[in-house]
Parts: sequence; C-alpha cells; structure tokens
Amino acid sequence: MTRKVFAVLLLLPLLGGCWDYKDLDRLSIVTGMAVDSAPGGRVLVTLETVSSSEGTVKARLVRGEGRTAEAAVREAKKQLERELYFGNMSIVVFGESVGIHAPVEWLKSVRGIRETVYIAAASACAGELFDTEEGAFQLRDMLDASETVKPAELYRFGNTLPLFALTEGKHPALTGIVPVSGTGS
Repeated sequence: MTRKVFAVLLLLPLLGGCWDYKDLDRLSIVTGMAVDSAPGGRVLVTLETVSSSEGTVKARLVRGEGRTAEAAVREAKKQLERELYFGNMSIVVFGESVGIHAPVEWLKSVRGIRETVYIAAASACAGELFDTEEGAFQLRDMLDASETVKPAELYRFGNTLPLFALTEGKHPALTGIVPVSGTGS
C-alpha cells in the first residue's frame, strides 16, 4: 500500500504544467478590431494582427464579412495560417451605422480577451482607421493621452448595455474617433 502511495506522490509533479500553452510562432495576435456594416445587413470586420516568425514581427490587416461579427471573424481567420489570439487586443472600433449590442455580447464571451479593451465609435468606416500607419496601440495611446475623454472599456460598457434597453429615452455613449486628413496624424 505504501509503495502505491509513494508511486502516486512521485508521479504527481509530472501531472502539472501548462496544459493550454500556445507557442507564439503558432499565433496571430489580434491587436485591434473594427466592426462596420456591409451591404445586405451583413457585418464587415477588420482585424489588425501581429505574428512572429524566426525573430521577425509582421503586422497584417485581414478582413472578413459575415451575417454576424463572429461569422465575419471566422471568414477573416481563413486568410491566416495561425490561430487567432485576442488576449492582447487593445481597442475595438465600431463604424457609425453598425449595431453594437450583438458584437459586444460576443466579444465578452471570447476566451482570453481582457476586460480593459477600449471600445469606441468612428465617424465613418472604422476599418479605415487601421489602414493608416497608426495602428490599434496608437489609437489606444491617443485615447489614454486625452485629459477630457474617459474611454469605455468592454466589460463595463457591455454589462451596462442591457440596462439601456430597459430605460426609455436613455442611450449608451461611446468615445468618438474622427479621422483628420492632412495633419500627418
């Protein structure tokens, strides 16, 4: 009996470890996401991704279209060879004519996403914000640098969103991003 207990105790440390470990060389890290409306009531998603290979880091924009934001992300993922990782996403920007309730609820359920992801609204096409040299982290840094604007965070905004449906005459507000051309920023 003591031999069996000793054997189990001896093997116990081998059972631990990183059971869900993901190698960086097998991930496309999502740094930002834009959600826009597409023709026919569909959703267009733009993902800013970063991946590393043999010591080099490569940024890439991928777009997907679908009936929902989740379906559009699945379509965008087909353009990548690697698994999407949302744990380092810094911002989600919604275009002016897209519904936000369903995408926010889906984002709250995405595995690994941080509670502190900023969400904002663009005055036009949100995906165009990622077409510039300023990417998701720069957009987040601009919002952080503002002394007058407190950006909305995904979970705080997402958890209060259903309350607005119950209150007549009240609507949620998001930080707005207006692209300015010709200023170099």
